[in-house]
Amino acid sequence: MQNRWPTRMVVLLLLICFPIFYIILSIDLAKSFGKGGGFAVGLILLSIIFFPILAFGSATYQGPAAAPKV
Repeated sequence: MQNRWPTRMVVLLLLICFPIFYIILSIDLAKSFGKGGGFAVGLILLSIIFFPILAFGSATYQGPAAAPKV
């Protein structure tokens, strides 16, 4: 009988790491378009609605995570 432990660990790792990565990515994407935390929550929970708003709305890309201009 094979040991299924490595497969389970990979699945568990994906189930924990992917949502955290997606949340961080959504927050940074909202900042990059000059949007606030509420819009980031919308990207996380209702992405099928909020991604087209970014794509076809009046928001303009302001740089990576809206880095302050020095």
